[in-house]
Amino acid sequence: MFTCKDSIHSLLEYVDGELSEAQAAELREHLRACPPCVDFLQSYKATPKLARRALVDEMPRELAGKLKAFLRTKLPSK
Repeated sequence: MFTCKDSIHSLLEYVDGELSEAQAAELREHLRACPPCVDFLQSYKATPKLARRALVDEMPRELAGKLKAFLRTKLPSK
């Protein structure tokens, strides 16, 4: 029986169709009884599309400057 931890560790292989049929069936059984894992799977599947969309827009220069300045304050001084 798959646990939530097992399910999370198997998602990449499941989404890519690389689990054996027995493992995939066991994971599907777990998902039928575990709404939090179903939610995680849905967000896992949506992540690549969201990342591609995020890369389409360019960060505004003002925000980029503020982010760089902030990160510089966090770097150790030489």
